[in-house]
Amino acid sequence: MYPQAPSTVLFFVLFGMVIVWFVLIKLLFNRLEAAHPQKYEAMGKPSLFLRNNIATGWATMKFLFAREHRALNDPYLSKLSDAMLVFFAIYMILFLGLSFLSGPNAA
Repeated sequence: MYPQAPSTVLFFVLFGMVIVWFVLIKLLFNRLEAAHPQKYEAMGKPSLFLRNNIATGWATMKFLFAREHRALNDPYLSKLSDAMLVFFAIYMILFLGLSFLSGPNAA
């Protein structure tokens, strides 16, 4: 087996996870816009591309990490937000794993 094979596979897994993340973010924004317009507006009306900036990105991550969905009493939004938080944690662990596999001391 080639020494770079694990890091190559992990790279493609992470790339696929980025695509899934975009889908999850779109679902989150659609739900907030449709069911909780006040919260959506308070977050800066985030979107994938048009209003994608540091402020809306920070508001989105704050929404997920501070678990702000709980105050909205929306079971779908809560499940989606919790799943996104777990997905993000798994992504970060795999990303760090890729960093260590392909770091300067890698074989």
